[in-house]
Amino acid sequence: MKKNLLLITILFASFNLFGQLDLKINPIGLLFDSPDLVAEYGLSSDFGVELGFGLNYGDGGIGDVALDRSGYNILGAGKYYFGPNNGCDKFFAGVYAKQRAFSLTDNDDTDNFDFGYKSSRFAVGLLTGYKWVSGRGIVLEFAAGLGRAFSEKTTFNDEGNNLTLPSLGLDGVWRVAVGYRIGGGDN
Repeated sequence: MKKNLLLITILFASFNLFGQLDLKINPIGLLFDSPDLVAEYGLSSDFGVELGFGLNYGDGGIGDVALDRSGYNILGAGKYYFGPNNGCDKFFAGVYAKQRAFSLTDNDDTDNFDFGYKSSRFAVGLLTGYKWVSGRGIVLEFAAGLGRAFSEKTTFNDEGNNLTLPSLGLDGVWRVAVGYRIGGGDN
């Protein structure tokens, strides 16, 4: 445990010495059992790379059928900032790549049909948005993107299920994020 704490301390100290790191969370996702945690590293004052990890959990349903939801997504993005004031802030455009896995599990054993399924997707797309950074390092970001799903696979839990889900081959990303900047302004 002490080794992990030391490693994390050294990692954060190195970001402080060599650049800036924005740590962000999607608070709206927290309300709907799908939080996203994102770290963005500023390579220069006008270009940043980010890595995000999101979870999906909780329960829902279709009519009277109770379903458990679980899954994850991993997102990587490169973002170019137009006219930044504090390094990696203001209007941006970029590209993203996302891997997503999602499943619904039917908890109702009384019927003879399982509504659950598993879905996975890899997508690449364009991203745009705006990020404000306060003088105290508080970050507020709005982002949206649209892309193409290159590999999409859905498998139903019930072998007798002949349903097909329509797919347009599109993927979307949206985020309202709040966070904190570690490290200093212009790189």
